[in-house]
Amino acid sequence: MNIKRAIISVYNKNGLEKLGSFLSDNGVEIISTGGTAEYLINHGVPVKKISEYTGFPEILEGRVKTLHPKLFGGILAKWEKKNQEEELIKYNIPIIDMVVVNFYPFEEVAQNTSVEKELMENIDIGGVALLRAAAKNYRDVVPIIDPKDYDDIIYSIQDCGDVPLHSRRKLALKAFYETAKYDCAIHHELSELYATEKFENVFFEIMGNLRYGENPLQEATLLKFAQKESILDNIENITKHKVPTLRAVKDLRILYKFALKTDKQILAFAKKGTFVFAYIDPDKNDYDLFLKNIDNLRGGVVYTDSPDMIKSLKNHQIDAVLTSVDVEKDTLIGYKSMVFKMKKTEIKLTKEYIIDQDLVVIQEYRDISIDDREEIKAAFEIAREHKSDSVVYIKENKIYSGIQSALNRNYALILLQTIVSDLGNTLEGGTIIFDSALNSENLVNKIKELKIEKVIVPPALPSDAKFLSELAQNRVEVITTQARYHRY
Repeated sequence: MNIKRAIISVYNKNGLEKLGSFLSDNGVEIISTGGTAEYLINHGVPVKKISEYTGFPEILEGRVKTLHPKLFGGILAKWEKKNQEEELIKYNIPIIDMVVVNFYPFEEVAQNTSVEKELMENIDIGGVALLRAAAKNYRDVVPIIDPKDYDDIIYSIQDCGDVPLHSRRKLALKAFYETAKYDCAIHHELSELYATEKFENVFFEIMGNLRYGENPLQEATLLKFAQKESILDNIENITKHKVPTLRAVKDLRILYKFALKTDKQILAFAKKGTFVFAYIDPDKNDYDLFLKNIDNLRGGVVYTDSPDMIKSLKNHQIDAVLTSVDVEKDTLIGYKSMVFKMKKTEIKLTKEYIIDQDLVVIQEYRDISIDDREEIKAAFEIAREHKSDSVVYIKENKIYSGIQSALNRNYALILLQTIVSDLGNTLEGGTIIFDSALNSENLVNKIKELKIEKVIVPPALPSDAKFLSELAQNRVEVITTQARYHRY
């Protein structure tokens, strides 16, 4: 057992009694601060308090308790160096082999107060310094910040009496990451408070590599916002031997959000990050027509709840299948496309990031909804997710889109008409959802010509209210949302 002495000073005490008991039972001397010491003692773990160990009391109402050379000398010393060993003996500084620290939850405090004094009092100094010192000297000291690592530490010591070097490196990297994130959170909150020049600090977690980026010659790495849930956390790649492309990930995302909006069985198709068409509660004719159409479109991602449809797609030229039903992996042998199983979980967002080469835009995420039947709610989600100047059309159990970022809504409507025709239907009657307000007589005339029964649009500007009135006078049901929702 190479661990002889440990400092433990934590705010989050999850799992602490297990780690403390294990260390104590294996002869490790535990040095601890007030609250942590009391917790461990109450759980039967013998502890030496910091003030006893250093011979110096906590001062300034607890502001200074761990900032002492006897602690930092024991953490930072390179014991194999003769001159440092002599200094340790001269000043009676024992070696410290492990540091277990986590911080005051500054971000939680900042969510509940903007009072400067309260914020300042919840900035951890000693804990951050202890952890950074241990991480700097990870070859000789085990730095631990995450309670989730306690079991691995215990297992490792039971297995070989120590924590291997590769594990120490990982723990040191995690420690530096957490201290960096902690400082960034403080900087962000104080910048908001003081209204000074701001720098946005965003951390990402690497989820893995993609097969390629925007084209087959580009390597790509998939990231998500650190410690935030993402859609792909709720999607399992059943065909693990295959890696998706960026294009497939975009299709998976839009189909995932569409599938959340209805409990009915759906059959949907997306390509190049654009929702193309879907059937709600499809019958046999719908399935047959769907298979014919996706062969003509080539590529893309299919969402289906039907195990039979999944089997039918085995030899079709698509990029992936997304489903919420269980799939027998034996049935996927020889399957050409990838298969993903999703868990229907809503992801809550507060901000939306738009990245375009060297520029980044952060804007408020607006979760706007409508009160209507499920098919229209699901279609509205597509209108909300697509970029501006796109149109979504609902007719009976069928939903069509297939275009986004047209020059204007007139062109988008013409393109939609072509897509609906190519998919074996006619754009006549039904419901149309626009992502921008109606602002032209030509568009109104086109809606009347197509005998559209219902139009869903964002609120009109005062100068454009006449167009909505004209539709209403022609017995077109007009529904306006509570706010605008088009994206960039």
